[in-house]
Amino acid sequence: MPLHFQSICSSSNGNCLALWSSKTRILIDCGLSSMKRTRQALTSLFGDPSRINAVLLTHTHSDHISYYPLRVLDEYGHTIRLHDDCVDQLKQKHFNGYGFKNLNIKPFKNAEFTVGEFKIKPFEVIHSPWYPTYGYQIFYEDKKIVIVTDFCERDNVLEHFVDADFIFVESNHDLELLRQYYNPNSRFHMPNPDTASLLLEVVSESIKDPQTVMLGHISSQRNERDLALAETVAVFAEAGKEIGFELLAAPLREPSEVIEVG
Repeated sequence: MPLHFQSICSSSNGNCLALWSSKTRILIDCGLSSMKRTRQALTSLFGDPSRINAVLLTHTHSDHISYYPLRVLDEYGHTIRLHDDCVDQLKQKHFNGYGFKNLNIKPFKNAEFTVGEFKIKPFEVIHSPWYPTYGYQIFYEDKKIVIVTDFCERDNVLEHFVDADFIFVESNHDLELLRQYYNPNSRFHMPNPDTASLLLEVVSESIKDPQTVMLGHISSQRNERDLALAETVAVFAEAGKEIGFELLAAPLREPSEVIEVG
């Protein structure tokens, strides 16, 4: 059965990704800016906003989850899956004294769990030292999806990408633009050259190339989609390696095209 992916938005201003099969629908993060926009996104995606099996959170930064999206998720009694280390932080940072009695918060630890038809393997990545952050391997039938955004060290993540069919990975900033518009928080994110080199390593370690790679969490001031794409192309060319996959960059504030995986 087909598997579909769409980036709803992906930048420092908001992050929300969707993955669905005919029977299972999940979001990865829900960092939309208002209750209205959250309702619109869920309705546009699935017709009925209640038709979501779970929302997986990577971490609790406000561009990935916040009070207003939580209000909408609470209305529909949605399930939120997040690491056990993030639960208190979610409540302290985003509940704002609101009860959220309908939310079904189901923490996970460092172990595989299932949501509907999806088998999910979380893994910790290095990001902001104050915010535990997780990537996901998601398995459906014979397909492997890898979602990793908001991280700054690639050495401990390579193994999780190997032999993936679809990859969504952060390519946050261009080094020259960072010099022009310096932001100390950029040290917690992946620059274009590091993401490109990681993808080259992934291909070298894999038996098969991914079908599609989408670059995301692109900075609005310190990067451009074309620069992120060009860096990956250049790194592969310098290594004498052809890009054997579809290479895309997620729009920052608008939905991407729908990707069929498989």
